[in-house]
Amino acid sequence: MVIKELFRKKYYESECSVFEPKLGVLDLTSIGIGAIIGAGIFVITGKVAANYAGPAVVLSFILAGVTTAISALIYSELSTRYPVAGSAYSYTYATLGEILAWLVGWNLVLEYGLSVAAVSAGWSGYMRSILEKELGLSIPKVISGAYEPQKGTYFDLFAFLAVLVVFGLLYRGVKESARVNLFIVMVKLFTLGLFLATGLFFIGIDLSNLTPFIPPPGKNSMGEDAYGWFGILRAASIVIFAYLGFDAVSTVAEEAKNPTKTVPLGIMFAMLISTFLYISVSFTLTGIAPYKELDVAEPLAKAMYMHSHTLIGNIIAIGAIITITSVMITMGLGFTRVVYALARDGLLFSKLAEIHPKYKTPHVATLVGGLFIALIAGFVPLTQLAELVNVGTLFAYFTVGVAVLYLRLKKAPPCGYTVPMAYLLVPINLFLIMLVVSALPALTWKRFLLWCLIGMAIYILYGYKNARRQA
Repeated sequence: MVIKELFRKKYYESECSVFEPKLGVLDLTSIGIGAIIGAGIFVITGKVAANYAGPAVVLSFILAGVTTAISALIYSELSTRYPVAGSAYSYTYATLGEILAWLVGWNLVLEYGLSVAAVSAGWSGYMRSILEKELGLSIPKVISGAYEPQKGTYFDLFAFLAVLVVFGLLYRGVKESARVNLFIVMVKLFTLGLFLATGLFFIGIDLSNLTPFIPPPGKNSMGEDAYGWFGILRAASIVIFAYLGFDAVSTVAEEAKNPTKTVPLGIMFAMLISTFLYISVSFTLTGIAPYKELDVAEPLAKAMYMHSHTLIGNIIAIGAIITITSVMITMGLGFTRVVYALARDGLLFSKLAEIHPKYKTPHVATLVGGLFIALIAGFVPLTQLAELVNVGTLFAYFTVGVAVLYLRLKKAPPCGYTVPMAYLLVPINLFLIMLVVSALPALTWKRFLLWCLIGMAIYILYGYKNARRQA
C-alpha cells in the first residue's frame, strides 16, 4: 500500500449525474427541516433539561446551534463546488483525499443508518402508547421492544415495519418522498406552533420555573455531574443530536434544480427555522413546567397534561408520530445516497450503486440498507448509541471545516457560494466542535474508535484495491 495513494483525490467536475433534477428550494428546505426537527425537540429537550442543564438548556441549544450553523455555511459552500451525492464524504474525497473521505463516509453511514433505527424506536413507542391507551389494544410484550430479555421484550415489530415502509417509499423515488415529507413538515410546524401558542398565551410563563436559570452544580438522578456551566456544555453535547440532519440536503445535490443556488438556500432556511423553534420550544417548555419533571418520553405533551390541556396534549402526541416519520424519511434518504456514493467510487460493493431503470433511485442500496436497518431497529436497543452518532457526525463536520481551510490556502477560485470571513468563522467552528465533544463520556470515544477500526479493516481488505479514484 503506497502512502501517497491514501490521499489521492477524486475530481467530480467531470461527473455526469444519473439522477433527474427535480427538487427546488421548498423541497430542499422541507428535507432539511424534516431531518432536523424530530425526536430531538419532542424528546431530548425535556431529558437534558431534567438531567443536565435545567432552564439553561436554552443556552445549550444556542451553543449547539451556533456550532452547527457555521458547519451549515461550510456545507453550503462545498455543496455548490461539488454538487454531487455523498455530502461530506464527496467533499473530503475532492479536497483531502481518499483515506479521510472513507472515514467520513463510514461515519455518515453510522449517522444516517443508526439515526433511522433509533428514531423508529421512538416512533414505535408513541404508536404503541396511542394504540394501547386510546384504542384499548393490547400489544404482546415480546414484540413491543428491542431484544432485552430481562425486560421481557425480544423484537420491536412496529419499529421494524416502520423502517420497511419508509425505505419502500424511498425505493419509488425522491420526488415522491419529498412530496410526502413536505406535507409532514407542515404538520410538524403546526404542532409546534400549537404548543408555543398554548404555552405562551393560554398557560403563561411561570418565572418560578425559570429560577434559578442556571441551577447550581450537583448530581442528577443518575449520579452524574450536572447543572452549572458544565451541565450546559454536557447538555450541548447531547442536544447537538437534535440539529444533525441539515446535511441531508447536500446528499441530494445531484437531484436539485440549479444546485449552486438552491442547495445553500435550502440548508440555511432549514437551519434558521429549526434553530428558532428549538430555542422557543425549550424556553416555553421549561417556563410552563418544572424542569425536573420533564425526564419523560413525551415532555411537550406532558406539559400540556399538567395544565389540563388534554386535547392539545393528544394533538401534540400525534404530531410527534408524524414528525418522527419525516425524520426517518429524510435520514433514510441520506443513508441511501451516501452508500450509493461510496459504492460508485468502489469503496463498497459496486452492486450498491445500481440505479433503477424506471424510478432512477439507487434501488439495491435502498433495499439492502432498508432491510439491514429494519433488523437493527427490531432487535437492537439504540438509546446508548445516540452519543456515538454525535461524535461520528461531528468528526465529519470537523473534517469538512478543515477542507474549506485547505481550499483557501490552496487559493482555489470561488465557485458559487463561499463562507464569509472563512479564516475567522471556520477556526471558531473547529474550536466549538472540539469543545462540545470534550463533554462526551469516555465510553462513547471507545465505541467511536472501534467503529473507525472496523471501517479501516473494510478499506484495507476491499476499498483500497477497488477504489475508483478518477471520475
